[in-house]
Amino acid sequence: MGCMQASIKRLDTVPVPDDSSPAKVVKMGNVVELVTMERLPVGGCCIKLNKEEYLDLRTGEVKNFEHNTTRADDLVSVQTTLSNIRALVNTNVTDAACVRWVTLTYADNMTDTERLCSDYQSFWQRFSRWCKRHGFSVPEYISVIEPQGRGAWHVHAFFIWPDQAPFVPNDTLAKLWRQGFVAVKALHDCDNIGAYFSAYLTDMPLDELSKLPDDLRKTVATHCGQVSKDFVDDDGNTKTKSFVKGARLYLYPAGMNIVRHSRKIKLPVVERMLYGKAKKIVSAATETFSRAYEVRDADGGYINTITKAYYNKLRKK
Repeated sequence: MGCMQASIKRLDTVPVPDDSSPAKVVKMGNVVELVTMERLPVGGCCIKLNKEEYLDLRTGEVKNFEHNTTRADDLVSVQTTLSNIRALVNTNVTDAACVRWVTLTYADNMTDTERLCSDYQSFWQRFSRWCKRHGFSVPEYISVIEPQGRGAWHVHAFFIWPDQAPFVPNDTLAKLWRQGFVAVKALHDCDNIGAYFSAYLTDMPLDELSKLPDDLRKTVATHCGQVSKDFVDDDGNTKTKSFVKGARLYLYPAGMNIVRHSRKIKLPVVERMLYGKAKKIVSAATETFSRAYEVRDADGGYINTITKAYYNKLRKK
């Protein structure tokens, strides 16, 4: 948490950073994130003392943290969580032929998050034994939980093998899951599955909005806009559907660990350097997204300019 009040304005054009600007390069599979600042930030204005209190260095006062009830109450937490999920998925899901995206759904309206974790671990143990019995290696996994409008939970999991993923029938997975329904979603030719998946987690289909409690539905309607976007169904057909952007974030309890992974999952590689060196690293990749922000303090004084760009090694220029 930072004590300083600041405003962030998105710039209409993305400036080209100076070669001497500090930069951060995040390598995650076929995708590279490049973040550049005009200047390095000066140290923070508060020190965390414990879970409940922090010291304000400007006044010397000990103050209490304000705890949020959902992730959507804390935009920084939301952005950090989604960024971590995108990076983790992109780092490990680099070849669709080696991956299966599995969704585990409860037949009843199961809302107990402790049971959710226990049920998944039991399923994973059974699935690991099944793989060994049938001559397959046990894959690594990334699992993310997703709340539904009706209150129940889903588990999305990427099963990642070192080579060609085996065919596992849905009914076999359902018998191993034992809690309800199972669906295996095709990855098709998506070359940035992390970005696709994070949107999948946060954007709620418009027809699901009616299942929310009245007060929550009003909150979502006030703060979230609608968007129509194309999606590919399980049969490979492209369709258009209306979604409420970010609506699902209001269903996640604050502080909840929503992503887990097996021990050998690779972590993104983060390197810090000057922009002049960083741009050489991404020179062979195609830029797919860029944005710039200007940060000013509460009195309007200039603090920094931050640019963020994504590059994809698989896309042709």
